[in-house]
Amino acid sequence: MRGKKIFIMPTRKRIRISEKQFSLAWQRLSQRKLTTVDGKHLRVIYPGRINGDNGPDFRDAVIAVDESNLLKGDIEIHVKSSDWYSHRHHCDPEYNNVILHVVAQHNAGLATLTQNSKLVQELRLSCEPWYQAYLMPFHQLPCFEITTLRGKQTLLKLLDVVGEERFKRKAALFRVSLNQEEAGQVLFKSMMRALGYSKNTVPFEELARRAPLNLIEKTELRDGLALKQAWLLGTAALLPFQRPRRKFCKQREVQKLEQIWQSTSKGAKTMSEGDWHLSHVYPNNFPVRRIVAQSYLLQRYCREGLLVGMLQVVRGAPLVIGSHMLEDGLIVFGNGYWQEHFDFDIGAKTKKSALLGHGKTAEIMVNVILPFVFAWGEITGELGLKEKAIEFYSHYPKLAENEITRHMARQLCLESVSGFTACHQQGLIHIFRNYCREGKCSECPLV
Repeated sequence: MRGKKIFIMPTRKRIRISEKQFSLAWQRLSQRKLTTVDGKHLRVIYPGRINGDNGPDFRDAVIAVDESNLLKGDIEIHVKSSDWYSHRHHCDPEYNNVILHVVAQHNAGLATLTQNSKLVQELRLSCEPWYQAYLMPFHQLPCFEITTLRGKQTLLKLLDVVGEERFKRKAALFRVSLNQEEAGQVLFKSMMRALGYSKNTVPFEELARRAPLNLIEKTELRDGLALKQAWLLGTAALLPFQRPRRKFCKQREVQKLEQIWQSTSKGAKTMSEGDWHLSHVYPNNFPVRRIVAQSYLLQRYCREGLLVGMLQVVRGAPLVIGSHMLEDGLIVFGNGYWQEHFDFDIGAKTKKSALLGHGKTAEIMVNVILPFVFAWGEITGELGLKEKAIEFYSHYPKLAENEITRHMARQLCLESVSGFTACHQQGLIHIFRNYCREGKCSECPLV
């Protein structure tokens, strides 16, 4: 869909369209009652959000089929129904969560089947209904013009409330984990998961399980950065000799890591390269680079331990303009080989590129460290630390935008609103995940 030329060509018998235009029409069909190719009644509850990555055109949509059957998942848009097969979506597991195939022309004569053999409902919009939808106002959801109805300041206050609710839900999950596992491991696992972004969260968490914090902090691995890097990368199966499908130039630093791993890895529970998503990943987010960044943090706090180190970072930062001090406790610039590489043999465009910059450390602080510290303070009775954690969170500066916050800002007409904080952004994510993608518009606290 993305990148295709947009054109409308009215003729005496038909209107020629592109997938881009057809996708715009789909976003205007919220709450419309339609009929699928096989005669089922369909209502669009939530059209979903545009997918800016590989895979289906829209994510997290909600539709009702025959009113009683609520479906949640992805939407794929094509001009011709045969494109599903010509584009080989039936062979791609990325499309297994598609719940509706929206087409202008039903020309395949075949049912729409996913890679895991699931039958997908198909909706055909003939030219006239499509063209009418294309001309409709963009917003059809109940939250349209909410800034006018509520007022921007009132809306920001509501987002503060739901943003705090999201924070406390995370803290509650940490409390459960702290009653089941060692506190350091809970923190380590959560930080590792955050380093994986969306594509590699699961393998990063698995790496934290196979190479636990107590192993790294209470053995000979505690005393050396190279030891930590070799152990983490080796357990992840991402050292060059563990990746036979690629050829690497064995530089001295690389050879050292491999030698350390081969001499210390007896009994290690190694993952496989296939566990990782290594393609279509932004270079700064590449797993090898993020694992190396974690090794630097573990080395930085090797004397007191990661848990105590992170608690001290929060305790020591002043509440007034203290966010940069919090991030300084996590930021990693690296040196030597990793100052210039994203992966083995893949060079960085500029030297001194941070392994963990302010943008990513701010995300980890807001999503992991502060709710963890809040839960820790509650369990240990350190109420001052608990209150400090939520105070930091409530006033934390706005983070970098992501797909969900951008989508919600457009949906709520908040793109030009100033004074946004990280708490407001977390409120947008909370509304999206708990109301929009669940089809619960009538229960949304903002409406």
